[in-house]
Amino acid sequence: MSQTIIKNGAIFIADAHENENRRHFLKFLKSLKEGEIKTSQLFIMGDMFDFLSDFCDYSLEFASEYIKLLDELGERMEIHYFEGNHDFNLSKIFKNINVYPIEKQPANFLTQNQESVQIAHGDIFLPFVDKYALRFLRLKLFLKSINFIDNILNFKISKAIFTKLRDKNLSYKILNFREIIARHLVNFDAKFVIEGHFHQGEIIKFENYEYINIPCFAYDQSYFVVEYDKNIKFANTRGQNV
Repeated sequence: MSQTIIKNGAIFIADAHENENRRHFLKFLKSLKEGEIKTSQLFIMGDMFDFLSDFCDYSLEFASEYIKLLDELGERMEIHYFEGNHDFNLSKIFKNINVYPIEKQPANFLTQNQESVQIAHGDIFLPFVDKYALRFLRLKLFLKSINFIDNILNFKISKAIFTKLRDKNLSYKILNFREIIARHLVNFDAKFVIEGHFHQGEIIKFENYEYINIPCFAYDQSYFVVEYDKNIKFANTRGQNV
């Protein structure tokens, strides 16, 4: 199976953490629809909502406008959505975009120069306990049971989760980020590794490979745009009117 090429002008956007008080990603999608922001290839790197799952009615109702917009955009452009630890079980929600659950991450792509690229949200290769705790939260039976109870309680569980996450600090600096990523990268096998999740918005160059961490869109509405010259480059772009 041939690997997808990352195009010139491709947009990488991550960690919008949308909720009732934060609607920048919705404005971004509307700008794409209206042609105010232009691209033919969009990489959505996960955690775009404080919570979204196929098995949570409250989150589906909140995200209904986003889902409709993304499916409309998926008919006009190539969209790749990497599930995060806040948004998962999305494959049945979206009809026109490529969804990558955690089991299919990292996903392999190529640059225009045929260099290898691996893309993931960023919450893979975790310590054993963390890994299986997050996998448990994605279980269909668990989510369906909680959703059943949530409906009976008039969505008190969902509302409590959204309220708790609404005021979470999303802007922080990881002081030893380079050292953490150096250890993290032993799990990958590519010239370029691209992730969100960490909210750092940094490009770190090592001897034989490069790590690209997409900025937290919720914080300052910035994202990376691919620009090719001799090599692939990533320009930090601040969204206008979003």
